[in-house]
Amino acid sequence: METDVTIVSINLNNKILEKYSDYFLVERNFKIEDLLSKDKIIFYNALNGLSLQKIKDILARLKEKNIKYINLTNDMEEVLATNYLIIYDKNKILIEGKTLEVLKEEKVLKRIGLELPFIVELSHLLKDYGLIDELYLDKESLVDELWK
Repeated sequence: METDVTIVSINLNNKILEKYSDYFLVERNFKIEDLLSKDKIIFYNALNGLSLQKIKDILARLKEKNIKYINLTNDMEEVLATNYLIIYDKNKILIEGKTLEVLKEEKVLKRIGLELPFIVELSHLLKDYGLIDELYLDKESLVDELWK
């Protein structure tokens, strides 16, 4: 099983946590300092409401300490913070792989009710109009490409 991953499900429930019982469970209102002594962490919708930059900062601190983490969420914007993505539906893995590759499966994601992150959706539209050649996962890279 990959770690340093985001798992997304529109029907997220506690049953999935059984698979990761050896992980320290983080739900809401945590302090990063309290997590730095753990080996494995699973965020259960604990990062919802944080900016993407704040999420990336938290995950970078965990990586610096070689702490393995999994982010379980129903917020597609959060997938941009990790390089590996697993899409769950009804407690089964539908798609998994590198985040960018999974996000290319737009039809499958929409079929189960997941919307692409805004910047990826915008990339798709710009690519359809021939303004860019590839998908982008962050605003800065997309803006840089558009200014070229």
